Amino acid sequence: MPNDNQPSSTSTTPPGESQVTDEVATPRPEGTPALPGPTPEESPEELSAGLGASRMPAIVAAIVAFVLLLILVIFGVLLYNHPVAASRLRDIFIILLGIQSIFIGLLMIVAVVAIIYVALKMYDLTQFIQNELRPMLQRADDTLRTVQSRTAFISDAAVKPVIDVMSWGAAVRGIIRAFTQPRK
Repeated sequence: MPNDNQPSSTSTTPPGESQVTDEVATPRPEGTPALPGPTPEESPEELSAGLGASRMPAIVAAIVAFVLLLILVIFGVLLYNHPVAASRLRDIFIILLGIQSIFIGLLMIVAVVAIIYVALKMYDLTQFIQNELRPMLQRADDTLRTVQSRTAFISDAAVKPVIDVMSWGAAVRGIIRAFTQPRK
């Protein structure tokens, strides 16, 4: 059902391209931002290029997997047809697996030794913090509290009386000045 408020267009546009019409903009509520319109710089080819680019790694991975599977099947058929070569290859792989197991075992021993070393260093660090650093921090805290208490004492015993005397003197000078200055 056509809308009577909007003019109809009779021109045809290719699929994917937007058609510019002389439509009247519908009023929007105050404070809402305008939606961006289609930009003439973006063509459908540029917009769809991103989709093809995201599929490329999957296509390459599928091709590589297919080629590897094909190589394994050909290798299996060749070994099936030549059992002597297959038994030699089996023996070589068994020896390689044994060497690999020894290598992994040595690496695990090295990893366990490294973990034990790190655990001992962490123990030494915690002992240092408890036995050396904590007493130093306690002494620093005691010194800070002593300085605070002495500052409060000096403020109450020496500075406050001086401030009181100076404020009384200023008050007396102000009173004398108020009575001795002529009025304007």
